[in-house]
Amino acid sequence: MTFLEKALRLALPFLMGATLLAGQAYAQLTPRQIELLTNNCLQCHSRPGIGVPLIGDPASWNERASEKMMTNVVLGLRGMPPLGYCSACSEQDLIAMTKWMSSSAKGVK
Repeated sequence: MTFLEKALRLALPFLMGATLLAGQAYAQLTPRQIELLTNNCLQCHSRPGIGVPLIGDPASWNERASEKMMTNVVLGLRGMPPLGYCSACSEQDLIAMTKWMSSSAKGVK
């Protein structure tokens, strides 16, 4: 594990907020999916100001149509590459992580 991966793993609770981690939505991710989320999704979805929906920002997720969201994840959109650079992600991984990020922002558990 690289220094950056260790730092992201340690920072994950602070990036997303302790209340999000305590919810059932977080528990629905497998340890592998948490690692994939940390190594791929958080690179952009935890950075304000770059035009992507942020974890913990309901408005940024609510304005996107959910039926198009998975199409955009798979095909890519603007600066997001296909599969969000996650070549190790299965379809189930992508669905679970996208659902977690978008539902966590809305407080759905």
